[in-house]
Amino acid sequence: MANRALVISLSLIMQISIYTVQDVDANINNDTADYSMNEHEYNENYDQHSDILEFDTENLITADESFQNPEIETINTDIKQENKRGIDLDKPMIALTYDDGPSKYTQEILDLLKENNSAATFFVLGSQASKYEETIKQMIEDGNQIGNHSYDHKRLTSLNDEELYDQINRTDNLIYEIALYKPFVMRPPYGSTTEALIDKLQKPIINWSIDTRDWESRNAEAITEIIFENVKDGDIILMHDLYESSLEASKIVIPELINRGYQLVTISELSESRKVILRAGQTYYKMYK
Repeated sequence: MANRALVISLSLIMQISIYTVQDVDANINNDTADYSMNEHEYNENYDQHSDILEFDTENLITADESFQNPEIETINTDIKQENKRGIDLDKPMIALTYDDGPSKYTQEILDLLKENNSAATFFVLGSQASKYEETIKQMIEDGNQIGNHSYDHKRLTSLNDEELYDQINRTDNLIYEIALYKPFVMRPPYGSTTEALIDKLQKPIINWSIDTRDWESRNAEAITEIIFENVKDGDIILMHDLYESSLEASKIVIPELINRGYQLVTISELSESRKVILRAGQTYYKMYK
């Protein structure tokens, strides 16, 4: 009888140990999931913690409050289901990106994208966002993506930490105040970065594989020629929505790329379709198959 009791006791101890290990594993998986939120969850989580934000630009939040808070940090991206617009994973796709806006030309670009069942990613300046609040709202409503491009286009590598966080936090806060949306991705002005800077930004850095140099040529024909001669599946194309010539080029490029069989998608849509996890502290130039 004593031996039987001992066997039962040992069996119970072993079962308890197994359940404990399973609980630990579950907790580890849950912890990992906290750092694998999609873009939609990222903004929902940011909304839940919006009490730490200060929209008064004279009293900006600190780096510790925003960039180093694990509760609002994310290393993955996704898109709202309703914004996918019937994307076909078997067809080629391109991410059009526009920097330095919004401007008086941006609304026409938004209308053009919507008419063609397409979307783009707009890397906006905080100083411009404050002038075009309705345009910012329209970007989100139409299923486009907004990225942070700093407040007023200073070269971030030349700034001290206080100035750097002022540039990024002020822009994040303004866009959140306007559209209840926090930019998930970042494009530093001029594409200028260092390893130390990327670590501080705590966002995925999106550069480009095709530079239209529209800021230099200010010529729609030259812009379209660069795109059509170089474009391929998975490219990220750099344009600027503050030049009329870029708007005119977009009127040609958007329908023609669709005619050639490309889908025009956001950075998040492209990354999800290619199963690319966008991680804070890494830089992305293209997403080829």
